[in-house]
Amino acid sequence: MGKVTIVLLLLSTGLLLVAFTKGLNILHGSQDIMSHLYWALAALLGVLGANFFAMFHAAQSDRIIRELRAALQAQTGGEAPPV
Repeated sequence: MGKVTIVLLLLSTGLLLVAFTKGLNILHGSQDIMSHLYWALAALLGVLGANFFAMFHAAQSDRIIRELRAALQAQTGGEAPPV
């Protein structure tokens, strides 16, 4: 997992906790609904961003693994490497 993914995950978790607290305040009679919606949207965008970067890093790792397998096959004369 990349550093960007971890930072976005921690940031979105913090935003989610703030949105949860604001939601509880609404349940207890607060009239600050728009603030809750903004925090919830920020948490959602943070999670989506973290998921995007996680998928990007996974795809990048798959590409590197394919390149290493191809290089190993070329080096060993075309034999499939043991898994």
